[in-house]
Amino acid sequence: MNLIHNIGAIFIFAPFLAFILLILLTRKKLKRRAIGLSADVTTFLLFISVPVSMKALWDVNISFAVSVTAIIIAIILLIIEWKKSKEIEVLKYARKTWRLYFLLLSMSYILIWLTGLALTLISFI
Repeated sequence: MNLIHNIGAIFIFAPFLAFILLILLTRKKLKRRAIGLSADVTTFLLFISVPVSMKALWDVNISFAVSVTAIIIAIILLIIEWKKSKEIEVLKYARKTWRLYFLLLSMSYILIWLTGLALTLISFI
């Protein structure tokens, strides 16, 4: 049981390890779709990882802000999709939204850790 907790903690604090591992495990079978599947799984991990990283580095809780931002983005994308085509393909819309979450959360994660690293280096100087 302790091993499962440790693996979970590693993937929460380093979700891109899961991304790379999934690509390596699924690339032969899924070919190009391996990246999409890896991004989908990593997005779920990033939804957990970004608030946990903020809490660990600066003791700031942003879980609610991340959730509200995700809902607002989904609403905005839904309105845009509805204006473009009156009939919304739910699966296509969900995939676009989820992949946008991946991009935004990935950039947030990288920015949080680069800022934390820079502040840590500055504190040692």
